[in-house]
Amino acid sequence: MIDVSLLGWLLVTLTSPLSLVLLLVALGSVAYIGVTALEAAPRQRGARAIGTGAAACALAAGMVGLRVGVGAGAALPTAAVGIAAAAAIGATAACAWTFGARGAAALGAARARRSAAALRAGDERRRLLAASRRAYDEGEDLAAETAAADAAVARLRAAVGALDDARAALEAKRGGAQDGPGPPQRPEASAMAEDLARACDEAALKLSMGQRVLAAAEAAALRVACNAPLRRLLRRRPREATQALATLGAGALAPAAASIEAFLGEVRAARAEVVAIAEQRASGAPGAVDSAPGAPGEDDATGPEAAEGPAALALRELAAMESAYGALLDRLRLAELHASTRASVEQVESAAGALSTTARAAAIDPAAIGALVTEIAHAESAVAAAAPEAGGSRALAEALAAGSAALDRSDATSLSELIAALRELR
Repeated sequence: MIDVSLLGWLLVTLTSPLSLVLLLVALGSVAYIGVTALEAAPRQRGARAIGTGAAACALAAGMVGLRVGVGAGAALPTAAVGIAAAAAIGATAACAWTFGARGAAALGAARARRSAAALRAGDERRRLLAASRRAYDEGEDLAAETAAADAAVARLRAAVGALDDARAALEAKRGGAQDGPGPPQRPEASAMAEDLARACDEAALKLSMGQRVLAAAEAAALRVACNAPLRRLLRRRPREATQALATLGAGALAPAAASIEAFLGEVRAARAEVVAIAEQRASGAPGAVDSAPGAPGEDDATGPEAAEGPAALALRELAAMESAYGALLDRLRLAELHASTRASVEQVESAAGALSTTARAAAIDPAAIGALVTEIAHAESAVAAAAPEAGGSRALAEALAAGSAALDRSDATSLSELIAALRELR
């Protein structure tokens, strides 16, 4: 029995020397596989140093605390197992560092690819969203609806034309059968004439219905075309500007006025577009002839159909929109003038306040005036004492009393008047 212990802790008990040999072979195999894997893998910075350090630490620990067997014969197997274990641990540590670093790099690269793909997908979504929003604001779907309606009307007009041609052919055949000379009609010919007449009547009925449907379709297409500019304007209305007025106050007056003024230009362009659509379709669509009038300044409308046509209704809506936003623009201009006036008044008040503060700071202190008068009075008294004059002291006392009383009452007696009075006493 061979005991293998480390620092006094029993690790494993080998049953025979063959087991010790197998342990050495296993540790050597691990070291060999690790070294072979390191040679096959790309070189990783720091792997050699980590493997060498781990092997050195394991060898030092084995020399200090590893014991294989007991007695005097334990030194050789202990050294062999320690060296084999150190080599295996070093190779394992180097492999773990190399392949762990490669795995971390692969994970980082995959994460970077996923992040880049997510960023590209986000950019693509934002681009598509911006394109969709731009197409929505520009009314591309409305233009597609108008084009689809025109295409449907064109197909319906072609079908009605084909039906008219068929009816004309039936009528021509019916007229030829009735006018042509010949023997007395047989019963078969009489039945055929009846069938032909019935077919002509059915074709005429279908043609009448088709013409009614065509007229309704043309009116609907005209309504779609005339309402497209109005629907586009409803999408492009300056809602941000009006919302900014409610939240930002006076600071948003100028940008809001500019946005509304630009929108009013679009409204006028839409009115011109509606008039052009009505005039363009007036010749080809029977219902469009009565729809073109109704624009401001035109007096061609002569009936209720013209007054209620799609173009007239769209023009009235556009006129109402222009009137509303025009009134709002006028109010904004007036508010800008008020804000400018208020700013000017505030500037005047600020300048006046600064001047008032300066004036208050530069005001003469009555106490200082009193001290000055007192000093002058003392000086005059000294002069009078040095060269007394008859009645001078009495006049001086009266002048000083008057000056002191005036200062006590805060009268508007100026310093120059007091000094002048004192000078007259000399």
